[in-house]
Amino acid sequence: MIPVYILTGFLGAGKTTLLKNLLTYVKQDGRRPAVLMNEFGMESVDSLALQGAQVPIVDMVEGCVCCTVRGSLATTMLQLIELARPDVIFLEATGVANPVDIVDALLEPDLQGVVELGGVFTLVGATRFPLAVPPEFTQTQMQRTMFDQVRYADVILLSKTDVADFGRKFAVESVVRELNAKAQLLTVTHGAVDVQQLLDVRTQYLPRSLSDVADTTDVAEKTPPRPKGLMRRVAERTAGEPVEQVAKVVPTTRTKTSFGSLQTIHYEFTRPVVAERMYQFLYSLPEGVLRAKGFYLDAENGQLHEFQYAPPTPLVTEWPEVEGVKAFAVVIGENLDEEQLVQQLTACEE
Repeated sequence: MIPVYILTGFLGAGKTTLLKNLLTYVKQDGRRPAVLMNEFGMESVDSLALQGAQVPIVDMVEGCVCCTVRGSLATTMLQLIELARPDVIFLEATGVANPVDIVDALLEPDLQGVVELGGVFTLVGATRFPLAVPPEFTQTQMQRTMFDQVRYADVILLSKTDVADFGRKFAVESVVRELNAKAQLLTVTHGAVDVQQLLDVRTQYLPRSLSDVADTTDVAEKTPPRPKGLMRRVAERTAGEPVEQVAKVVPTTRTKTSFGSLQTIHYEFTRPVVAERMYQFLYSLPEGVLRAKGFYLDAENGQLHEFQYAPPTPLVTEWPEVEGVKAFAVVIGENLDEEQLVQQLTACEE
C-alpha cells in the first residue's frame, strides 16, 4: 500500500517549507512522491512554490479537505495514483484543518488496500501558539483547531524557534506536551529536520482517534456527492522523466467547514504594483489577518514577486519566472473589512 503522510499546522507555521525538504529527500532516495495540496482560497500559492520540483501535484481549493472538499478526496487520490504511480503521497492540509476528519476521509472503502496512513506531522509556530490551554468552554474556534492539530499528531515539529525568545519557546513546548505527551517533539528551522526520522514514524493515530471521532469532530450529516472529471492532465509523461501533473479540484457541494468564522478574500491584480505601496499594505494589516500571500508584478522593473505574511512580519521575494503565473492576493482572517482591504489592494496598483 502507498503511505500517505499528512502535514497539518496552523496558518503560516511552515508546512510548505517542510514539504519541499521531504520531497527532495524522497526523490534522492529513488522514490516517486506525489502531493495533494489543500488551499482555503481560490488559488494555491503554495503549489506554485513547488514549481520545478518535478512532482505530480493536485490542488484542492476553495475549502478545507476535512469537510468542504472531503467528498472529493478518495476519487482525487485514486486518479492521482493511476496517473502518477507514486511510491509515497504527501497531503498538505489547509491551516485550519482538523486531522481527525482527514484520517476519517482516508478510511473510505474505495481507499482500503490502496493507501495507508504513514503519519500525521503537525507544525507548531513558536511565535503564535497559545501559551496556555484555557478551559474548553472558553476556547475560541481558532484555539480548538490549533489544539486538535497538536493533540492528534504523531510528530510535532516546533518551528519559528529562531525568532521566538527562550521563554516563549519553553512555554509553547510545555503546552504542546500537555496536549500530547506521546508524540515525538522535534525542532525545525526553515524546514530542516531529520527526514528519515519522520518517515520512519509508526503512527499511533488510528488506535487513538477512532474512539474519539464521535466526540471531537463536527462532520456534515451527509457526505457531498463526488464530482466527476476531477483531474485535468496538463503535462504528459515523457520516456522515463518525471513531470508535473497539476490539477485543480473545486467542491461542487459545500458543507460546514471546520473553521466556519474564517474569511478568505481573493483579489486579482489587473496592473503592476508599486512596491512601496505593497510594503505599506503588508505592514499595516489589521490584527484579524492570520495569513496573506500571493504574487505581484513590480511596476518599476516588471519583476514578479511572491509575498507571504504570517504575523507579525511579511516576506517578499523575487520569483524566477513570470510566464504562466497570475498576479493575485489572498487574505485569510477573522472579522475582516473586505471592502476596505480590496480598496487598499487596488491602491497598490500603479
